[in-house]
Formats: sequence, C-alpha cells, structure tokens
Amino acid sequence: MEAEESEASIDGAVGARLRRLRREHKLSAKDVADAAHVSPAYLSRLEHGKISPTVATLTRIVQAMGESVGRLFGDDTAGPLVRRADRRIVHNRGVADEIITPAMATRLEVLETTVEPGAGSGPAAYHHPGDEECVLVLDGRLLVWLDGTEHDLREGDAVTFPCRTPHRWENPGDAAARVLWVITPAGY
Repeated sequence: MEAEESEASIDGAVGARLRRLRREHKLSAKDVADAAHVSPAYLSRLEHGKISPTVATLTRIVQAMGESVGRLFGDDTAGPLVRRADRRIVHNRGVADEIITPAMATRLEVLETTVEPGAGSGPAAYHHPGDEECVLVLDGRLLVWLDGTEHDLREGDAVTFPCRTPHRWENPGDAAARVLWVITPAGY
C-alpha cells in the first residue's frame, strides 16, 4: 500500500509540474498533446496525476514544450561536482534514473539507471534530439531495439547509436539491471 501511495504522489507531482511548465510557456493542452502525439484527454489525466507515462511519452511531452526532462524535475546542482548523495533521481514505472552530470554540463549527459524486471521505455520506439547515445550494462540484462533490430545486452555489453534512431529498451531478466547511459548533447 505504501508503494502505491508513493507512486500516486510521484504521478501527482509530475503532473502538477507538467501543467506548471505548460502554463509557463503559455501553451494549450491541445497544442502540447498534438506535438507529443498523445490525446488532450491523456495529457489532462497525466497533469492531474491519474496516470503514469512511459519514459518515452514523458520525454515527448516535455520536448513538445521545448524543455528537458531535467527541467521538469528541477536541478539545483551548481558547479562541476555531483556527489552521489546529491544526484537527482527520477522514478518512473520501475525505472530510476540517477542524473550524474551537473546542470552546467551541456555537451554530455550521464545517467545511471536501475531498471526493474519487466520495466522499460514502453512498447513504442522513440527518438529524441541529440547526436549519439551509448548504453552500457553494468549489471543484469537489457534488451535494446534499434530501428526494430533487437540487441540482447549483458553485463559489460554496450551499444552506441544516433539519438534520432527509433529505439526502445526493456529488462527481460529476473533481477534489476543497472545501466549507464551517455548522451550527447545533454537533454535530460
């Protein structure tokens, strides 16, 4: 029950932040929904904390507003040093992204992600602005689909690809996977 309440409060906080960000940009829900390829009803339910988006959908919505996911969650990290205890952690549907690079980093972004069994980016492939993305499996297993081709990554395996390549990913294993993402330029 506590986990369900915690997830509900996270969904509500994400929704409220999305709504605030949309209003800051003076954008209508329809405009954002159209640009992000979701229905206005879906965006409304999300903004009111009724549903939890996939990572891919959340990224599309935030980018439709001309923002980064990092802006959605706030980043008070100043300077080049980020201590482990000070990392921003973004939880979403069995995925926890620890943002390792500070806000000042604009050319490079590094995330350490924990992906619970069965969790992932969702069933639809997505792409995003940027140059390149590298995925390194630290522990466990991760399936990564690049333009429809499946890559089965195990501990120590990595795959690098252009950010605009349609991709999706999922942990098919029985244990959590730890993954390092390196993306250029920074956009989270």
